[in-house]
Amino acid sequence: MPTFPYLVQQPQQARSRETMTQILDAAAQILETKTFEELTLTEVVQQAGTSVGAFYGRFKDKDGLLHALDERFFQEFERGFLGLISRPGWAQQSLPRIIRQAVEFLVDAYSRDQGVLRSLNIKARLHNDSRFREREQRAWNELFPQLQDILLRHQNEMRHPNPVLATRLGFQQMFFALREILLWEHLRETAPYNREELSVELTRAYLAYLGVQEA
Repeated sequence: MPTFPYLVQQPQQARSRETMTQILDAAAQILETKTFEELTLTEVVQQAGTSVGAFYGRFKDKDGLLHALDERFFQEFERGFLGLISRPGWAQQSLPRIIRQAVEFLVDAYSRDQGVLRSLNIKARLHNDSRFREREQRAWNELFPQLQDILLRHQNEMRHPNPVLATRLGFQQMFFALREILLWEHLRETAPYNREELSVELTRAYLAYLGVQEA
């Protein structure tokens, strides 16, 4: 069983796991309207319907709460991503369809937990805590190569002279644009794209960079 240094102990009983889930859900909801610095443990436990004692029975400190939210997002993201690319026949689709569905998955994932992801992004950028960066790096080192392998099966359709470089750099361009637009309110206000529009246009940009004809 994996160990998580931000926890006092891993919950074993169903009731303890339920309490932890309630705390995480409450924090995630509050972070939709507040920054992590503004969030207080008192309002978290009040919204979760539990106590400060119950909080410290599970988390070492407030930062431990954010780490737990980060780990939960990554586990759910990993499960969803692997479920997508392992669907029967998924890798045999046309390249534009594969990329469109991958983009839609990312748009959906980053639209659901904007407050948590915004807080994690700020923490990783401004504070010297390698654990936040390590979890993101796991996605790039362990998950993206599996998608890249599928994309490169279609490299004969790409007009870009270096398909290996283009599949990675093009994905990074798409992903970081998506993340910035979805997480930062001032960007959403100046360019209020809906999910469908964002998915379509980011797919088109990635395909254009690869030199792939749209279907």
